[in-house]
Amino acid sequence: MSIQSWIAHCMWSILITFVTLTLSVGPIRAQGTTATGVSHVTNPAISANALFMGSYASEQTAEAATGMHVQELEVRFTSFVDPYWKADFILAFPGGEGVEVEEGYVTSLGLPYGMRMQAGKFYAALGRQNLLHTHAFAFLDAPLVNQRLLGDEGLNEAGVSVQWLTPLPWFVEVTGQVLDGANERFASADGGDLLYAGHLKSFHELGDATTVEWGGSAAAGGNAAGGTSSLLGADLTVKWRPLGAGTRRAFIWQTEYLRADDDSPGATAEGGLYTQAQVQFARRWWAEGRLDWLGLPKAEPRRAWRASALLALVPSEFSALRLQYSRLHDEGDNAHQVMLQLNVTLGAHPAHNY
Repeated sequence: MSIQSWIAHCMWSILITFVTLTLSVGPIRAQGTTATGVSHVTNPAISANALFMGSYASEQTAEAATGMHVQELEVRFTSFVDPYWKADFILAFPGGEGVEVEEGYVTSLGLPYGMRMQAGKFYAALGRQNLLHTHAFAFLDAPLVNQRLLGDEGLNEAGVSVQWLTPLPWFVEVTGQVLDGANERFASADGGDLLYAGHLKSFHELGDATTVEWGGSAAAGGNAAGGTSSLLGADLTVKWRPLGAGTRRAFIWQTEYLRADDDSPGATAEGGLYTQAQVQFARRWWAEGRLDWLGLPKAEPRRAWRASALLALVPSEFSALRLQYSRLHDEGDNAHQVMLQLNVTLGAHPAHNY
């Protein structure tokens, strides 16, 4: 039996075990409030998010362009299915045209031993940036390394995910996923190979105001050349929000590294990182900076860097006006870009990941 077949067999065994455990657990009281994005009984909580953007670029590139457009429209439905499952369905209208299922999954409720299961279509647990929807990005665009290695849509697949919150005295969560493998990097020649992903996350409190989170990620699956593609990643996030001034002062530093390897003929390893800082200096104002670097290890001929600065006016959790400047240096060419984005949310507003 191959290693991939063995992993698939183990995941199906876990799935069957979870279903058995779910049926043996007593009913969970499925109540909530639409203010936090959870439905009342059978009525789903509904929210909509709209991103409107205008931009100017000195050079037209894949990452920088001039124009005014609807960046994205998104509608989300969240509801308890029954005492055992909660469902989330997110429809996206990229550019304000067409419609696609961005995510659609069910999450188990009340499983024992710190376990949780998801089934459906969702963003793979690969670092921190890949888990975010566009309206939740810290900047107006994704980091260069995510754009180049994972594509514009990120690693977003149909599959099964199992999470385990370990009983250790500090927060440690382990995630294992079996996915369809339709992403361009993992699209196998015969379309029959699966993608396997895993993530380890640990969280620590350094006093009353400071927290540290670090994690490691890995993914592997077949590719179009008949070989295997793999991804490795590491991420680190530090947050500071002082007691008594939490609505007026905050600092967030986040950095993440991704490396892609393909065993196809002539392929070379590609990698890169981003590091970013976000500073809240008043109740409604944020200032941010990010540095992207692509080419670690050196990837010929694509080696690039980008520096970005952002100023955000955030009147409430339901709206934000953000101005961003970026300078992109790619293969000897320089492009300057200025972008202005209006971010608006309507209806129930589900909480974002910490």
